[in-house]
Amino acid sequence: MTHSSIRRALLTAAIVSLPGLALAQAPSTTTPAAPSVAAPPSTTVTTPTPAATARRASQIIGANIINEENRNVGEVHDLMVDAAGGATIAVLSVGGFLGMGERYIAIPLSDLRWNGERERWMLPGATVDSLKARPAFTYPERR
Repeated sequence: MTHSSIRRALLTAAIVSLPGLALAQAPSTTTPAAPSVAAPPSTTVTTPTPAATARRASQIIGANIINEENRNVGEVHDLMVDAAGGATIAVLSVGGFLGMGERYIAIPLSDLRWNGERERWMLPGATVDSLKARPAFTYPERR
């Protein structure tokens, strides 16, 4: 499996596990399963329906993050999805110019808020300096 296919799989899993972004979830739809040898015909399969407020991971990665003053405080560099179903982490790129001098920090994805008025992701209370003061994030070694 290539790095890009692993990343794609993790991003897909992130979409499914974005409880912090979905303020209200639509009810699940239930559809009858196709009859098979292993399952009786009365078995149903529940398919989760994303909430109207859900966003794709591809729309989050690369997004500029603003604060209440509409100032850019960072950019979402990556999402880290816990394989065990834990919290999804947003890796932000902070401080740098044209990719030089930037550093990565990690925040819970649930800390980001969608600002519909400005159509941007917001991190309330953040400043470039407050984010730079956070511990640096380093990626775990690949296995």
